[in-house]
Amino acid sequence: MNQLRDKLIAAAERLRRASEEVVSVPGMQAQAQAMLDRADRLTANRFTVALFGAFSAGKSSFANALMGDLVLPVSPNPTTAAINKIMPPTDDRPHGTVRVVLKEREAIEQDVIRSLAVFGLVASDLDGALAELGKIDVAQIPPTAKPHYTFLKAVTKGLPEMAAHLGGELLVDMQAFKGFVAKEEKACFAEYIELFYSCPLTDQGIVLVDTPGADSINARHTGVAFEYMKNADAVLFVTYYNHAFSQADREFLLQMGRVKDTFEMDKMFFIVNACDLAANDEELQGVITHVEKNLLSCGIRLPRIYPVSSQTALLARMHEKGKLAASAEKVYRQRTNTAEGEPLMPADEAFKFSGMASFEAEFLRFTIEELTQIAVNSAIGEIRRAHDTLTEFMRMAQSGEDERLLRKEAASNAKTQALSAVEALSTASFERDLAKEREELLYYVRQRLFFRFNELFNLAFNPAVIKDDGRNIKQALQGCLTDLLRSISYDLAQELRATTLRLEKFTNKQGRTLVAAWQKDVQGYAAGLTLAPYQQRQVETLSFANELPVAESAFASAISLFKNTKDFFEQDGKAKMREELEKRMQEPVSGYVEIGNKQLDEQFSTLFQELVASERNRVIDQINEYFTGLFAALEMNVDLDELAAKVSRVAAELE
Repeated sequence: MNQLRDKLIAAAERLRRASEEVVSVPGMQAQAQAMLDRADRLTANRFTVALFGAFSAGKSSFANALMGDLVLPVSPNPTTAAINKIMPPTDDRPHGTVRVVLKEREAIEQDVIRSLAVFGLVASDLDGALAELGKIDVAQIPPTAKPHYTFLKAVTKGLPEMAAHLGGELLVDMQAFKGFVAKEEKACFAEYIELFYSCPLTDQGIVLVDTPGADSINARHTGVAFEYMKNADAVLFVTYYNHAFSQADREFLLQMGRVKDTFEMDKMFFIVNACDLAANDEELQGVITHVEKNLLSCGIRLPRIYPVSSQTALLARMHEKGKLAASAEKVYRQRTNTAEGEPLMPADEAFKFSGMASFEAEFLRFTIEELTQIAVNSAIGEIRRAHDTLTEFMRMAQSGEDERLLRKEAASNAKTQALSAVEALSTASFERDLAKEREELLYYVRQRLFFRFNELFNLAFNPAVIKDDGRNIKQALQGCLTDLLRSISYDLAQELRATTLRLEKFTNKQGRTLVAAWQKDVQGYAAGLTLAPYQQRQVETLSFANELPVAESAFASAISLFKNTKDFFEQDGKAKMREELEKRMQEPVSGYVEIGNKQLDEQFSTLFQELVASERNRVIDQINEYFTGLFAALEMNVDLDELAAKVSRVAAELE
């Protein structure tokens, strides 16, 4: 793992040495500074690894196996879980320091009001919402609403202690950290927790982000999960060996499938945890095939799947450190099929047996060979650009006096023409293409929603909720409708987030095309000028509405089609209601998408205008700087021997 850090530091040093060589050359100060800036980024580089998975999939034990020690306790449930970031220690935050960032009171209030609404209860503030809790009939709570009730109870229990700290942050030790993770009444108030911890993973600058389960009810977690999915250098999804994918898993994986093709490289790894539960290799292969089929149904093709036993891997790490307690040793023997009295399986052998060694080898190959090499290649590109410029200046300075006078006059004209060409390039066609791409993407959002409508309807209107067991059927149907509307708005919001990422990719492609067009125009007037690469833009993901622009009463006629459970499930009652709901859903869905369209139009039109202005100014600055150096060379304001030596020394950094 040390290779990762060493390669980055070595590349940074090459950049700094090259920068020192060119900083004194007229017209190369900006290039010298760009190399120093890149060197600083390489030295301080952080690779972010985001860990996702269903609740109880063994994410915590997997994270602990990655870190090699019992660091993360198990979170109580997805409703209260916070985001945990395992960070490299710093001078200000030494090993074992924990920073807990707490939610604002308004955020807790909105979460509580949203969960209360699941039970048909309304409140305007936090105190009023918690006062309503006693009105909930616990015996009548449907399975889908139980997490919300658990969350409300946790807030009620923890508020007296945590109220004074809301909106602030706490610095605590490892013991208190475990309380914030494992106790619901504390965990529900944490926005995120940063643990500064030294281990082989973080020592290489890797930040591990343990996210709440895919089934978290926290509305903000959906947006936060998307940001980590989008921006993390690697994404790990953990599923449990004998658990079927839940609906929450499927929704999350669908989103991964939507955005997978927007990434420059495949950064997703899928972990099948507790693989030691398999009776034999055939059974294990059957589970892997099952996972593959589920991923394919979510649009994820050719996934990298790794069967592991994170508990066995963690025990192996503990054994390696001599930390196995008697109870843990007993489990270790069971996991490694070692009889009582026989010598324990060596730690490295057990780690390999767990499947973790195979995963780590592939994972580190990805981070070291692929991610690190990309960063190193960019550094080499920066040095090569400086070398090309130096070489051009050298060639000009070596010209005869008469030739230099002619070249100087030509260069003056070339500079004027190069600047004119940059200003003259029209971007109207780029803007039309961007608008066309946005409209087309949103057209398919609506199409895909109605393609899924039958599935979403069946999930909401199901026999577990609609049954003749003494419950209020009318109330149950209203709850089903609420679930359906919530699922549709959630699906549309996820689609719009994915659309944002696709438009971001499209806009960056346009930016690269634009710089390439300027390069082509400029090349005719400044043959030795290689423009700096286009700077990728990252777009802030907008917030999209949690609800459709329609009142539930608009669907009353569809709900009134219900006669009884027999007609609904055994005859054509269900089909009739579904058809009527789908018909009445057309307008609200179109309205939701149109609101999103306006948001995206405003965001990306503004972004593209800023992009054009910024990149055009960068190109103009580079032209001006290039000709400053060129004139200095033609006027013999440089030391030829020293310039030749600089060319040679910068060339050495490319080897």
